[in-house]
Amino acid sequence: MARRLTTATILCSVLALLGACVCPTAKGPAAGRPPAVRDAEIADVLRLPQEITPYADAAGERLAIGDSCRATLLGEFRVRFFAPWTRTVPFCDPVEEKNLMTKVARANWYGENRRIVARKLLQEILDNCALETFPARNEAAIAVAPSHLRGLPTRLPLFGAPDDYPFDMLQYPNVKLNEPLRILHASRDGIWLYVETSYTCGWMEARDLALADPGFVTARMKLPHLVIVRDYTAVNDGKGGTSYGAKIGTILPLVAAGEGWWEVEVAAAGEGRKAVGNVARIPRAVAALHPLAFNRENVALIGNQLTGQPYGWGEMYGLRDCSAMLRDFFMPFGIWMPRTAVDQIASIRQRLDLSGFTPREKEEAIGRQGLPFLSLFFKPGHIMLYIGTDPEGRPLVFHNAWSIRVKDAAGAGLHHIGRAVITTLEPGKELGLVEGGSLLEQGTALATITGRCAAAPGAVK
Repeated sequence: MARRLTTATILCSVLALLGACVCPTAKGPAAGRPPAVRDAEIADVLRLPQEITPYADAAGERLAIGDSCRATLLGEFRVRFFAPWTRTVPFCDPVEEKNLMTKVARANWYGENRRIVARKLLQEILDNCALETFPARNEAAIAVAPSHLRGLPTRLPLFGAPDDYPFDMLQYPNVKLNEPLRILHASRDGIWLYVETSYTCGWMEARDLALADPGFVTARMKLPHLVIVRDYTAVNDGKGGTSYGAKIGTILPLVAAGEGWWEVEVAAAGEGRKAVGNVARIPRAVAALHPLAFNRENVALIGNQLTGQPYGWGEMYGLRDCSAMLRDFFMPFGIWMPRTAVDQIASIRQRLDLSGFTPREKEEAIGRQGLPFLSLFFKPGHIMLYIGTDPEGRPLVFHNAWSIRVKDAAGAGLHHIGRAVITTLEPGKELGLVEGGSLLEQGTALATITGRCAAAPGAVK
């Protein structure tokens, strides 16, 4: 980030950091925006079954992961998940984070009212970061409510252009209930805390976390754990008061089990904002011992709940974008995924570089080397899960996508998909995609998660 940044480059840099599923170019009002194409389903969505079950059934035994590899993946998951409590050096570079906040606050942005954000307001937000002492804290903590990270300590959005909804450049990932954290800094007004999660950093409202002392951390890490397998499960705070909607992949310590129920420990803020553990009861069907077995029944259980869900940039409104969906898909199985598209593909060192392949060669390589529900297909700004082939032998992917670019007599425009779908690598082809605009043409890498355990045949770094 040392190079001189314009608003447009800041925009796409932040998009890349956040795992964007698209990377629009900030153009400003004079340049205009691509016209939206009429609301209609693409042919792939109408033709292909939009549930995971038939694809998991077709994969069958190919879903199996050997015991040794399962142990390796689970060991990695535990290390990564608890890293905010155990790592000895910051995950995020404090100098880079400080510089990024400064550059974002000094760029030109549009607000929720589609007007240019006042320079005075941006300076006030930057001043509230108290960057002259950043980072000033180093304390273990835990999320006591589902929350969001923000790029600056404000709820106000920043858009690169008047019509860039939903791409708020301050919208960072969701933090799950009871997720381990580390506090690095506090805003000048005390309302926000700058925290590290296991996969990124950002500003979080102080009311949503509590301090975790060494005894609390040690006890938490020793307990067996459950994982939420029913999306948006209501989990009580254990005090008979507030309930929270816990997303798939939420990890909770197991206290006891009974016929039809689990008792879990839910962290809450006690005296002095110190974390305490309260016991809450949840129905047995909404959670399972972590990790789930990676088989067709469980792949369908998790995947079927994610299909059709609306697209949520940076998990806006509690929804998911492309990388968030894949991360939540794999978490119940004890398979660690970073939070951004580029980091997810990079997390597998053994991967096949497709950048020099023709579209036909790419299809053949994916069909030959891809493993259903274990292989990731990547194009810059977007990540997809390979799930098998259609009757014609074309690769199919499961992904949460915002839009595709199409061209007709009126010119280039956007056709919005806006949800999690199962498609070929040429979704919307019948609408007339812009030249070079298909996922197949833009795809640059294929990687299989079990490649973390041993080199995948035919794969290269």
